[in-house]
Amino acid sequence: MKLSYLGLLALAACGPSASPASPSAQEEYPGILHPPSELHPDFSVRQHIEATAQGHSGSFDAVVQKHGDKLVVVGLGPASVRMFVLEQTSEGVRFEQSFGPTLPFPPRNIVVDVHRAFFKGLPAGSTDGMVDDERVQETWRGDQLVERSFTREGRTGAVVVSYGPGCTRSRCAPSTIRLKNPWFSYELAMENADYDFPAQATTVPSP
Repeated sequence: MKLSYLGLLALAACGPSASPASPSAQEEYPGILHPPSELHPDFSVRQHIEATAQGHSGSFDAVVQKHGDKLVVVGLGPASVRMFVLEQTSEGVRFEQSFGPTLPFPPRNIVVDVHRAFFKGLPAGSTDGMVDDERVQETWRGDQLVERSFTREGRTGAVVVSYGPGCTRSRCAPSTIRLKNPWFSYELAMENADYDFPAQATTVPSP
């Protein structure tokens, strides 16, 4: 069953509570967030995202930008109307929603997914090790990162991030990213376009 992004949010907000082994949507996603100033490199990317949860799916567009001490995610609705702005700085996470149902999970959870996909990698030459409070395993084919998985004590299964072509040891700009999270029972499929890795990133354009 296909839903709009707003429909998916409404569904998740009204969904049944999960068991302790599968945390509820309202629970904060585990994971350490480093200040954006510690994350490298600066970049921006436009994404089309298909989200699946509870047997339903929805889609939306987003712009992700990391510049200096600021990580910004802008969610876009039909006709590129701005739905929400999510911002992380050294002072914490700030979320502003312009329209639609209340986000059915803490906004911080989105930031953790961005960190996992783009920044929580292992040192060069390593394929298995600890990153902050989680064990990370990476699969490489030549110079291409294919998969990155995260496990942590007290959680069943692994969060798995799969990468399409373009994530290399020198620059991670994959054409696609698929994130499967069994802890919260959802999946994200992202198509990425218009990467920019400037020496000084520009401001996210208003839709």
